[in-house]
Amino acid sequence: MRFVYATESLDITHAQRAIRDAVAAVAATGKHVEIESDIVPDRPISILLSESRSAAMVCVGSTGLRNAVHGHIGSTASALANYAHCPVAVVPITYDPAASGAVLAVVDEPHCSRAVLQLAVREARLRGAQLQVMTARSHQGDGLPDEKAPGASARLERDLAPWRRGNPDVDIRSVAQHGGVANYLAHSLRSGEPVHIVVTDPLRPGTTDMLLGSAGRAALDAASCTLVLCDRQGWL
Repeated sequence: MRFVYATESLDITHAQRAIRDAVAAVAATGKHVEIESDIVPDRPISILLSESRSAAMVCVGSTGLRNAVHGHIGSTASALANYAHCPVAVVPITYDPAASGAVLAVVDEPHCSRAVLQLAVREARLRGAQLQVMTARSHQGDGLPDEKAPGASARLERDLAPWRRGNPDVDIRSVAQHGGVANYLAHSLRSGEPVHIVVTDPLRPGTTDMLLGSAGRAALDAASCTLVLCDRQGWL
């Protein structure tokens, strides 16, 4: 694990304290993790985009200094979501490392969202969590929401079949949309079966824009849910 603190200021003391706090948080988990740390005098987005070329995943907080009062995801997280070369995890300020819950993959069609499902399966397996898959296409040609269109549920089940056969150790289930991702997160929280991670495609119109906006930020914070965006290589 590598911690990078990028700053344009000369307040090295604050940077050193932030690194120490991060290292202490990892140590508190009781897991052996090799840690590297660095303080870089440069713009955060420039450094993190460069780091993303060789990283397995970049993790950033959801709150940016400029956008905190407006309720939006921070500008650094938003830029990484659009331009990073590896998966990006946007962690809410309410994140609880001791919490557990399902992994939710939001796709257009499973066979068109291989990168999303690969990443979601990996995250579910790592946590021993259930993987829920939601088809969130806004509308079909008949004007009906996707989950209400004829054959949508059967098609989703059919397309998930090879994923279940190839990953028998992961509990993969299809779920209904419940009026959108934000509403589904709220419904899951109320039902006592919260979603801990949402995995989606950064190019997915509507869903990603909402999750990076104020409504999505509120929903993710309320559910203590991390947003994970698949990497650009998956779009090719």
